[in-house]
Amino acid sequence: MIRALKLGLMLVLLLSLATGCWNLREPDELSFIMAAGLDYNEEGKLEVTSQIAVPAALSGSPEGSGGNKKSFIVVSGTGKNVMDAGQSLQAQLPRTLFYAHRQTILLGERLVRNGVGSLTDMFIRNPKSEMRSSILVVKGGTAKDLLNIEPLFDPYISTMLVREQSAVGLKPYYYRQFLSDALSQTIQPLLPAVEVIPNNRYRYVGSAILNKDDNLKLAGYLNAKESSYANWIIGRQTAVTITAHVRPGKEEVSLSAKALSKKLQFKMQDPPRITVTLTGLGIMTENNSSLNPSKTSDLKHIEQALSQETQKEVQAMVNKVQKQYKADVFGFGEYIHRDHPMHWKSLKSKWSTVFPSLRITIKVDLKCKDPGQTNSSIDSML
Repeated sequence: MIRALKLGLMLVLLLSLATGCWNLREPDELSFIMAAGLDYNEEGKLEVTSQIAVPAALSGSPEGSGGNKKSFIVVSGTGKNVMDAGQSLQAQLPRTLFYAHRQTILLGERLVRNGVGSLTDMFIRNPKSEMRSSILVVKGGTAKDLLNIEPLFDPYISTMLVREQSAVGLKPYYYRQFLSDALSQTIQPLLPAVEVIPNNRYRYVGSAILNKDDNLKLAGYLNAKESSYANWIIGRQTAVTITAHVRPGKEEVSLSAKALSKKLQFKMQDPPRITVTLTGLGIMTENNSSLNPSKTSDLKHIEQALSQETQKEVQAMVNKVQKQYKADVFGFGEYIHRDHPMHWKSLKSKWSTVFPSLRITIKVDLKCKDPGQTNSSIDSML
């Protein structure tokens, strides 16, 4: 009896193993989405565009890698919402859409001007959605146009966009961070922005500010330099190159700083005050002045000039965000909430009106740890 029972259990176990993964799909049954774009087309309909990998174009097989075969195809579909448009897109493909490899989500300008708040649900609710996708705004254009650009160095534009952010010293801004900012009490999302330029190319142009109090509509843009300063305050900037006049005339010095940090100080006054101290340590990469950085006095003069000019530019950027856009992209409200909870109780309900009148003081302290491979400028030695 016991022997028969053991035999029966073994048969059940073998049968369960033989069933395998009933819902497994082979790679050649899937369409791997590398990037997705959302637009409103000229008819005002929601259009979803996907850049889909063509593995055969990257393989070593003669029929795959030869010739001018693209490494991707671009397919678009329209619908009432994101999922409906996705079904329209799926109807054009013989393979099932697979979202787990998606690296980038692009938002066209017409879309963000109308607001994207109602379009975020699918990306949160759908368990197949990739939350680690970087998200960007296409300034003055459509996501569809950008996805049709053939990249120069990588098989897919999504890979280049991620590397582009790293090249300008910016940490990737992922969709999960976008959601965190949008769902926070005070932070207004600041998204990287790119634009399509002639000759089928694109370039990084700064950042887009979305107003979460108005369905995440576009509030405005910051240019590339302003964006680097804003992200320095936020903590997403890892490197920045600064050029400043150090003497009258065309005497400039450039510093490439990487050790960037920030410190916030808050005082509850009328109006409330915040002091932002930005510090950076870098290498001198160009010196077109008569100053010799090997001399302590000259080096100190250079550092002061770099710090003062940067301080003016950062202060101007903060004033623009505060007065023109009235958007706390810096997270000052979250800082007060976290570090000064008692004061936050009186500010929480009126932060949208407090922020534009907040007294924000910027202080910058830049240091040069290395003058480069020469001391005096080449021009002064000629």
